[in-house]
Formats: sequence, structure tokens, C-alpha cells
Amino acid sequence: MNNYIKAYEYESNVNPLLNPIPIVKKHPSEFEYGISFIEFNGLYNINYKATTPNLLASFIKLKSNTKYNESNNLINNYINGSSHLFYIISGKCEIILQKYEDCFPSEKEEIFNLSSEDLFVSSFYNYICIKNIGTEELIIYYINDSPLINYLGCKPNKEIFKSCVYSKEFIYENLIKLSNPNNNRKGILLSNLDTEIIGTNTITPVLWSLYNELPPNTNQRPHKHNSVALDLCITSNDSENIYTLVGKELDLDGNIIDPVKVYWKTSEMFITPPDLWHSHHNNSNTFAYILPIQDAGLLLYQRILGINIK
Repeated sequence: MNNYIKAYEYESNVNPLLNPIPIVKKHPSEFEYGISFIEFNGLYNINYKATTPNLLASFIKLKSNTKYNESNNLINNYINGSSHLFYIISGKCEIILQKYEDCFPSEKEEIFNLSSEDLFVSSFYNYICIKNIGTEELIIYYINDSPLINYLGCKPNKEIFKSCVYSKEFIYENLIKLSNPNNNRKGILLSNLDTEIIGTNTITPVLWSLYNELPPNTNQRPHKHNSVALDLCITSNDSENIYTLVGKELDLDGNIIDPVKVYWKTSEMFITPPDLWHSHHNNSNTFAYILPIQDAGLLLYQRILGINIK
């Protein structure tokens, strides 16, 4: 035990030098069929899969008439999450979930049918089966908070929000109705009654989801926050002229100094690290759309999200 316990001087250790979170791009075409994780567990010195300290991102690709299924156990702890989000990039699928809570005498099964551009969220589950019920390839962008739950060494066993589908029609109708073209980000936050009661208005108590439209010939000014964004480019018809700039500092005019330029490519995801300024730019004559998923629901509840908009 004496070799296990440690002590450190306060001022020289209060801000430990942790590995920075990288700007990374990944496209579904890079991966084989099945589930493929975007993982940096070595970066965080952990023994479970993680894209960011709190979130795990992946792509699920299935041929027609095939399925993916997993159970939540000690081996497959990458689905040991309290919040799960699935965005259907292309294809049609049936998702079957089985849940067991202390208050249920037996397993509770839920079945959902989804199509391209639908978004689905669920709290914990004990078993999942995703079936490709279409004639084309099924591609799903899947994010959960299993790194957060595994970091805490626990297992969720209570449904803290209802499983639900945000259809393509619902998203576009509300984008037209609610988004303000004069705002810095022309988009909508997806939410539900449970997070509305909490006050975060996020898609789950942990996850935050912005459906953001980038109109033609538009520059969305820089902003930053303490959460990590796992951005999925939904549509970009001119990848050479639609991009995000990312950097540490702004000049006196509010422009990012020496930015990294991340071009938008349809169906590609990229990571925007925390506390970095980022601005979106569309120098084309076409509309572009992006879906950032963050752990901002958790950070909002903790009062530490720290959004700063220029």
C-alpha cells in the first residue's frame, strides 16, 4: 500500500500537463463493415475505448439484410453508456433495444424504424440489434458517453430520458421555423421534456446536438467552449470552399490567428478540441449542413460550458 499512495505539491501540480485532444477527420469510406470506433484511449492512458474524455464516436456500416448486435457486459464496455445517439447517414434500419431496470420484473424491448437523415437517442440498454432493412448500404454515425461511465467505474440501470426519434421532417420543419438567419449560428438545438425540466434543453442530460445550417456565401464568426465537438458534416457540395477554421487566439478584428483549415466533406466527421476558437465559412453558392455532437449537456448542468461568441 505504501507504494500505491502518492502526494504532490499543490502549485506545481494543480494544472497537470495532459495530452491535448487532436483535430482529426474520419470518413465512413475508411472503415470496413460492422462497427468502427474513432478511439484515442492511449492518449488518455485508459483501458477502454474513447474518442474524447467523455464520448466515444463510431461509424456503423452494414450491407443489405445484415445486422449488428451487442450486449452490454464487461467485454463490450464500449456500449456501457447512459446516452446513445444514432444519426442515419444513409439507408434504412430497425433498431431493437432491450432494457432491464430494477423496477422492471423482466426485460423491456423497444423497436424503432429509421431512415436516412433521421436521428435517434436512447438512454442505457442491455442489448441492441441494428438491422439493415433497406436495399442499399446502411451507414450510421453513433456516439455514446461510455468513456464517462467507464471512467466513473459504474453501469447505468435507470432510464433517465425516453428513447425517441427526431425524423428528417421534424428537423427541417423546426430549422425553418425556429432558426434565426441573423444569429451567428443558424441552427436549432434538439431537446426533450426531461432536459427541459432540468433547464439544459439538450438532447440528453449529457449530449448536446446542434443542427446547423451554413447558407451560401456566409461566414459564421468565431466562438469557443469547454466541450469537445464531434462534428458530422451532413451536406457539403463544394468541399474546396466550405470549411471550418480552428485556432487558439484572435486578432484585434476578431479573426482567428494562424488557423487550421478543416474542409467539410459530406458524411465526414471531425473533432473540434475544447477551448479553441472556430468559425464556419461557406464561399460557395450551395447550402451546407453540419451536426456537432458534444458533452455540453453535462457541462451546462455543471455551469462550466463557457461559450464565448465573437
